[in-house]
Amino acid sequence: MADTIRFVRADDTPLSAERKGRRDDPRMAARMVGLDADPAAADVAAVVLGVADDRGVHLNGGRMGAADGPARFRDYFSRLPVPASMELRCVVSAGDLMPAEHTSETHARLAEVVAVLRERFPMSRLIIVGGGHDHAYGEVLGLSRALATKNPEARLAVCNIDAHADVRPHQGEPHSGTPFRRILLEPATRVAGPSLLAWGLQAACNASLHLDFLRQQGCRVVMWQEIDSDEHAAGAALVRDLHELAQHHEGLALSVDMDAFAQSVAPGVSAPSPLGVPAGAVVLAAAALGNQKCATQLGIYELNPRFDQDGATARLAARIVWSYVTGLA
Repeated sequence: MADTIRFVRADDTPLSAERKGRRDDPRMAARMVGLDADPAAADVAAVVLGVADDRGVHLNGGRMGAADGPARFRDYFSRLPVPASMELRCVVSAGDLMPAEHTSETHARLAEVVAVLRERFPMSRLIIVGGGHDHAYGEVLGLSRALATKNPEARLAVCNIDAHADVRPHQGEPHSGTPFRRILLEPATRVAGPSLLAWGLQAACNASLHLDFLRQQGCRVVMWQEIDSDEHAAGAALVRDLHELAQHHEGLALSVDMDAFAQSVAPGVSAPSPLGVPAGAVVLAAAALGNQKCATQLGIYELNPRFDQDGATARLAARIVWSYVTGLA
């Protein structure tokens, strides 16, 4: 583990006593520890790894700033309360992945670190916070590698919550528009077409060829306009979909691009949209994800603090992760 963790830069942001909360009202800051604390695996509720790299967004023509996402996420997540159900378990703040020279090398590095963290903390919930959505490829590949060590026939499912399909072909370095084409076409990820659910895509954000590609691969595509406007109804439907995927796969990754939400809800993203999926539905899905029986992990991508207003997008990202960690909506 030590050899692989050389790719990770520790988060050394000090957490004040005020941030940790009172004894009768502890906050997540009071439970966050670094990898150097070497906690017992059974004592770790979740592990959070940042990927402070948005070069893939730049290569895809998006606006820069998502590299600052992990730090801003940790700020807001640390303020949230610790529920009694967590007991005395901690959250490992694993710091930020150190980017390599090229995006493809960074994705390979991320896959290695994810696999090692899953081996070190097998019962913990793993969260990846980007950075560009291109890192979803490395995240899923890492889960695949971890499961393959125990079961060479392990199959993975992925739910991509996004306004964009992110299935562009690429020549040269992969970018934020390419991850799900790579996930579907590269055997190492172990994700077949019917095992990918694309939820919240918008016709105005995608080329017809990209939507056709997903359907040709056998993926299930739920367009934005097909989602119930009531967030509880939409959340219940999404939870059912995730449960169905979890029942038939050894691993399930939920990938949330923050530009899936309307700009009025999440202004701090790489590619804003006036319309989007209901935030409450995704919170409900994240809470349910942590309670599935298969191996799960959650990715949060393209949180861009440079364009955020009053921390709205960072607060929503932290809320989604909190629900996954605690199992509470």
